[in-house]
Amino acid sequence: MLRKRYQLNWMFECPDAVLTCSILKCKDENFLVFGGHDKTLYLMDEEKNILDERIFDGWCRCTYPIDIDGDGCDEILVGAGDGNFMVMKLNIEKKKLAGLMRYKTSKKIDCCIAGDFTQDGNIEMIFGSEDKTLKIFDDIKAKEPKYIFYYDSWVTACTLGFLKLPDNDLPIYALLVGTKNGIIQLIQFTENMPDIIWQNNFNTQINDIQVGDVTNDGFNEIVLATDDSFIRILDSKGELIKEIEIDDGRPVSLLIEDIDGDNAKEIVAGCADGSLKVFHNQSLNSHDFELKWKTKVASSIKNVCYISVNGQKLKQIVFGGYDRRIRNVTDFEWGQKQALEIPQNIQIPETPIIRKEDFIEQLAQIKDVPTNIREFIFNSLQEKGHLKNLMKELTELGYSEDEILEEFTLLKTQKSVTYEKVTYPVGSLPKEEMQKEIPEEVKADIVVKEQPKPKVQPLVIEKPVEPIKEKLRAALENKTKKPVSKEIVSVVGSLEDTIIAYLKEQKVVETKAQFVNDIQEKGFSNTQIDKEIALLKDQGKIQYSRAKPKGWCLVE
Repeated sequence: MLRKRYQLNWMFECPDAVLTCSILKCKDENFLVFGGHDKTLYLMDEEKNILDERIFDGWCRCTYPIDIDGDGCDEILVGAGDGNFMVMKLNIEKKKLAGLMRYKTSKKIDCCIAGDFTQDGNIEMIFGSEDKTLKIFDDIKAKEPKYIFYYDSWVTACTLGFLKLPDNDLPIYALLVGTKNGIIQLIQFTENMPDIIWQNNFNTQINDIQVGDVTNDGFNEIVLATDDSFIRILDSKGELIKEIEIDDGRPVSLLIEDIDGDNAKEIVAGCADGSLKVFHNQSLNSHDFELKWKTKVASSIKNVCYISVNGQKLKQIVFGGYDRRIRNVTDFEWGQKQALEIPQNIQIPETPIIRKEDFIEQLAQIKDVPTNIREFIFNSLQEKGHLKNLMKELTELGYSEDEILEEFTLLKTQKSVTYEKVTYPVGSLPKEEMQKEIPEEVKADIVVKEQPKPKVQPLVIEKPVEPIKEKLRAALENKTKKPVSKEIVSVVGSLEDTIIAYLKEQKVVETKAQFVNDIQEKGFSNTQIDKEIALLKDQGKIQYSRAKPKGWCLVE
């Protein structure tokens, strides 16, 4: 039986399930960015104060921090369940996240990564999604991807790392891509084009990919978390050199890092059964991996990252998942083990951080990009005082006609537009926000109170929205709803049972607004219903059918 070899430093209760967490570095400060089922991305400081939150239209599914402009502060890539991919910048003075770039695809984003893949001095942004593509953007100002790779199933994992190929004198900066059907590819940028060097198929979903020297031979290996309950270690040619079977849970997320100070990198795996497992290799040029220690939480661990304590080399493991908690743990053996003299057989070129003054200035002038459709509508009202051409603008942002009409129908049903605005402690409220001119249609009470954390104050647009387009006008007209039988209304049980029973009775519900409103009448809150609909849709129990008759229905 393993003795306890880790220490719990702190635990943070999150509003909902955590799907992603990353450490964002800025100068000498560290920030934790996390998000998940409540469709909100949170910015938290080292004292565990929530500094900012940005609301998305879908679950926040992946994040990746990287300094794009060389100013010493990381930007953060975010991928969401509605297909929204964003790059956000930390304003260190205001402690707020501002949207720099936005692109929307039709399906959920499952992975994102960034780095100088083309080795031209610029950072490329890469993301994979359930539309079966991997898209590569060569610039933060790009409106469309420069390269697109197509696959036969969802792109579920992607990463970048230096690998030494047998026929190359110098290491390559490789892009690794994994899919739901089990394909893994190594892609190299050569002769001004991305080129697939090799491909392997494990016939099971690739949940995560990491690159690092785990055999202690001085060369980097490829480490996979696969859905058949294995951690697989490959060499740079894609050949399998070791399998670690996970007996009691599928590995979902990976971290490759030296967490005990012996120079050797451990494999840290977050698993679907809620266990966090640490495997170490105590010999040089060895494939002998042992389970060093493990801990277990109530449900699946979706993401693992680490933070370095200021002034020390000590690394703290940070992880979160479906139990709605983020935990910070450290290895008890830090600095106590004999350090291994691992040879440096792969010389990784240092990429100099070049402070691009003109680029930094350009980013500072970029207007903050909204993260959700309602925020865009609100901003449009603030700037123009009307919603003319809104259908066209939202379509250009990547929203479908159905999504736009559904949002306006929901606004009509609610008889108001509610927008949550964060207020700040006295002395830190940005002047330009206090002086911002608000049109007559908007009635707002901005309450400034002295408080340790941001407080959410609702900002309400009371006047009904009246867009010009005929389809929008039609969406705002009162629609006759199908009568809900007394039998269904009287159902008492879980929210899931209520929704299932309702859809069995109604067969098809034309809009989400009608769907939510009818369930609300049974005594559930709007927030509860929205989360449960998203969860049931993700589980494949309900769907929005675009075939006639269009609407929400049970999956047959």
